[in-house]
Amino acid sequence: MDTLIHGCGPINIIAIHGIQGTNRVWLPLASQLADQCTFIVPNLPGRGARKDCSERDMTLESFTNVIEDTVHKYINDGQSYCLAGWSMGVSVALAFVSQAQNKQPDKLMLLSGVPDISQVSWFTQTTESDLLDEIRKREQRLKLQDAASHHAVMWTWRDIASRSLREQCKSVDVPCLIMSGTQDKDSPLPLVTQFCDLLAKPTFLTIENAGHSILTENTAAVSAAFTDFLNLE
Repeated sequence: MDTLIHGCGPINIIAIHGIQGTNRVWLPLASQLADQCTFIVPNLPGRGARKDCSERDMTLESFTNVIEDTVHKYINDGQSYCLAGWSMGVSVALAFVSQAQNKQPDKLMLLSGVPDISQVSWFTQTTESDLLDEIRKREQRLKLQDAASHHAVMWTWRDIASRSLREQCKSVDVPCLIMSGTQDKDSPLPLVTQFCDLLAKPTFLTIENAGHSILTENTAAVSAAFTDFLNLE
């Protein structure tokens, strides 16, 4: 499994990247919280060293299985953990937590994501060539230093574009931190705020004038929010 382990703190955080990124998008935050947290960050299929995958691997169900395997491998019996997701990783986290047979996290941190992916327009093109070009341009706009293969993103988008996790939200009963930039055009604030009506224990925070890439462009603000939410010293 292509998994990054960073930090040596007592709080385990399994963190999930977005549709176009890799696990390295979490490194700035993991570095800031290295003394308090241990970040366990897998790459989803089609990302990092796992680029040799097929279209059938690029589904929400496949990604959820990766998180299940990560929990089984890295969280020992009796250990607790928190689960974090950024962008599409929010949807993967919610899909995982909604499956009752999985070992549940103590807390959820949901960054720059929405409960209903069918309401966003991350990509609009329908032909393969135009969609791949759109994927390339979004990668540049988000300034992703380590990006997923373009075909992996295309296949993933075709699977998740019509997905909604609204019902799954209703089964989540752990405390949830929801964070969003006020200028996020990829996951607009009115869509993000829907979480407040769907989750049982939400804590909602915004970062003024921030866009979608809050993990890398607003790391200090995210770190401060995690520190408060997780009761770190």
